[in-house]
Amino acid sequence: MTFKRIQVAADSVCDLPAEIVRELDIRIIPTYVNIGHQSIPDDGAQLDRQAFYRQLPSMKAQPTTSAPSPGEAEVFYQNMLSDGAEKIVSIHVPDRLSGVLNTMRLGARAVGAERVALVDSLQLTFGIGFQVWVAAELAVKGASLNDILEAIERVRQHTEVYAIIDTMQYLQRSGRVSSLVAGIGTLLKIKPIVRVADGDISSLARSRTWSRAEAKLKALTQDQAPLDRLAILHIDNHLGAERFLDSIREIAPQETHIIEVCPTLGAHIGPGSIGVATLNQNWRN
Repeated sequence: MTFKRIQVAADSVCDLPAEIVRELDIRIIPTYVNIGHQSIPDDGAQLDRQAFYRQLPSMKAQPTTSAPSPGEAEVFYQNMLSDGAEKIVSIHVPDRLSGVLNTMRLGARAVGAERVALVDSLQLTFGIGFQVWVAAELAVKGASLNDILEAIERVRQHTEVYAIIDTMQYLQRSGRVSSLVAGIGTLLKIKPIVRVADGDISSLARSRTWSRAEAKLKALTQDQAPLDRLAILHIDNHLGAERFLDSIREIAPQETHIIEVCPTLGAHIGPGSIGVATLNQNWRN
């Protein structure tokens, strides 16, 4: 059988650490955060996450976010093909929540749609990251396209992403939830716990205090054990993420990542929030 080189690609919402991206030669196309008249690539370099979140509460206008252009997507794919890739597996933020996947479709058509396998991750942040990570590991080992796509599906089925939203004001300002729900959350100091699944975000519970919300998040995380991989997510709350990891250390894999969520997503959620992305060991079966 002739070996076919498969390149794995994703958008920057996947939140994979730079060391994993380099090690596995994953190609990342940045999404954009629009601040005033500036459109800044959310690539971890041109937009510093910590500085952005420190400045976010004092910004006069809510930052907006956008997908790369179809022309950028075309160049992104063409560069991989020019580098020797015969097939590209391209994994992205859900169609329901963003225009990224549609942009990538247009880019794929321009270089030959049959050369690009587009995947709707149906997830956010490290819920995408797990799919990209596993796909790239298999590609490095020379796995077939079908084997990689089947593994992505198994990973998706065994992944959970939960988060505590510290304040509803950013979701309200971004228009991602109704003003009524956001107003109630702010007035009563509600700490919603949300779940990302099937390309959508749903509310699982509401707590009056952070400690109760964190206890619920801990229980949800423990329910997913035994864990193959784990990421603790946060937005300008590294200390809170570390404390949460300490509280579940007995079920945490040795290689557990603490990830500050990218501004493309964090701009709509706001500082203070924490969450988890879990991958159950059964994905390997």
